[in-house]
Amino acid sequence: MKKFTLVFIITILLCFSCEKLMAQAPYKASIVGTAYPCLTNVIGPTYKMFFADNIAFQTDIFFKSTLTWCTDKYGIAFAFYYAVESNTNIMYQKRIKDKTTVESFWFLGGGITLGCNILSGDGKFGTNVIMGLEYILKNAPISFQIDFRPGFGMLFNFDENLNNGGYIPDNNPWVHFDWTLAFTLRYTFKKTFR
Repeated sequence: MKKFTLVFIITILLCFSCEKLMAQAPYKASIVGTAYPCLTNVIGPTYKMFFADNIAFQTDIFFKSTLTWCTDKYGIAFAFYYAVESNTNIMYQKRIKDKTTVESFWFLGGGITLGCNILSGDGKFGTNVIMGLEYILKNAPISFQIDFRPGFGMLFNFDENLNNGGYIPDNNPWVHFDWTLAFTLRYTFKKTFR
């Protein structure tokens, strides 16, 4: 019985120390990210925080241009509008490679969008999936992230039709394919959970 107790205690201690070495969040939080409009359809600040080793919370405030499609009496047509929106996501993030100068991670999650069409004042609501890659420099407090966020968006107001703001249909509410492609540069706070 004493041998079993000793082996059990040693096993628990080894597992606990291995978990601490292998399952660390890459950083505690990151701020001041900017999505570049020449590569993506959004620009704005971002905040990302890990509240568990592999679970992150990210919120962005975007100025966004959306090009999507719609159906009208002539068939399928393109639709386009500008929006200001807040996009908040929860994601699972896992390490791919750990090199001497950089760590790479993949992530997958989902979130919601709240905002408005800038030109018309119509409200906006949406849901999305988020998937992408993040590269974190080990010798500098910098990370790079690229992600794709497919989902659905809905423009709405209290009138019979949507206001004239961009090329969009009059349907109220108007439900459409909404998407975001973002490249983000962040300053990271390296303090991790221990």
